[in-house]
Amino acid sequence: MMNDSISDDIDLNTDTQNSNDEQNTQEDFQNEPSKRHYKPMLMLFSILVTGTAGWKELRRSRIKPEQAAAGCFYPLLALAAACRFADWFYLPEFDLSSTLVNAASFFASFFFSYFAVQVVCKWVFPNAAKVKTETPFFKLLVQYALSSLALFSIPAEILPMLEPVTVLLPIWTAFIITKGIRFLRLPDKYVNRCMVTIVLSVIVLPFVFMWICDLIFK
Repeated sequence: MMNDSISDDIDLNTDTQNSNDEQNTQEDFQNEPSKRHYKPMLMLFSILVTGTAGWKELRRSRIKPEQAAAGCFYPLLALAAACRFADWFYLPEFDLSSTLVNAASFFASFFFSYFAVQVVCKWVFPNAAKVKTETPFFKLLVQYALSSLALFSIPAEILPMLEPVTVLLPIWTAFIITKGIRFLRLPDKYVNRCMVTIVLSVIVLPFVFMWICDLIFK
């Protein structure tokens, strides 16, 4: 009788402990970071600072291109465009109308570059890699690369004396692209060709569009 009582007590304690462990496990799972907690803007800085680790975190976050555009790409374009008005502090003959055109041209150039990069890459990529240009991660790669260029343009607009230094910052954009290309999972023999295509199109196309805008509006 005593042994049965002891056995019942042991079973009761074991069940209680298992119940507590299961509850703790569920609480830990609920406390784990979810994709809702990832901030698109913070992901950009993570990519710029950590490179591969930042791209890996972005892939795990499952942020959609639409979310990244609304939370990072478009706000940065708007901020960089607004920084064009900093000329008011430096130019004695500040022209509001031309500055408005300049700001609008900047925003439009990067906006259209996002779609143009996808078209160019789909056209230049080998047939075996073309399908990658339609994946969400490719769109995120292009968005964050262009976002970095927009971010790098801000210091030169606010402090013109920094322009000689900021001219070199697109190299950083090229660097983060080389770190993110692996997550596209391209065929090995096409990686270098695709990487060069993305780097050149991301860096060159915004300036091409801005040059076209200057020809049209000036």
